[in-house]
Amino acid sequence: MKDTLNEQLSALVDDELETGEAALLLRQMGKDESLRNRFARYQLVSDALKNNLPAQVDPGFHLRVQAALQDEAAPQAAPASMQFGRLLRPFAGFAVAASVAVVAVLSLQSVRETTPQTTPAVATAPAEYIRAEGQAPVARSSNRDLEAYLVNHNEFAVNRGMLPYVRIVGQGEQSRGQEDVE
Repeated sequence: MKDTLNEQLSALVDDELETGEAALLLRQMGKDESLRNRFARYQLVSDALKNNLPAQVDPGFHLRVQAALQDEAAPQAAPASMQFGRLLRPFAGFAVAASVAVVAVLSLQSVRETTPQTTPAVATAPAEYIRAEGQAPVARSSNRDLEAYLVNHNEFAVNRGMLPYVRIVGQGEQSRGQEDVE
């Protein structure tokens, strides 16, 4: 309700409020002094934004401000329990941080103690390969079209994040020394 009232006051100051709503708001302002004071503040802000303020300020302005400040109640000191809570909060934060650090150190020490110091076993290759009978090695045929395609592919393919010295696709068996020569 208060937000819509503030929006209506702002629209009235800017001459954007419909006639029926303006009449209703003016009647409501006639009954409510706080609403009139709020409208006066809105009007003052509008004048300041549009640079329509008078060149001189009312000579009694400072007296009215001084009287309003004297009428206000002085702020009360916080109770002792709240002051104790303010002191306790940083220490509680330090305690939580210290306990997290202790848990981290202890967990790292337990990890070091449980890891074995032996090297992992290396898998051994079988001494011989067994070939099924009736199968002979197939000789690879040399297909120049396929080789040309692979060369073009490797030359023009997008790397997609792979480094250029990564092995390339090819056909045939070549030793490492032959690749370096070519």
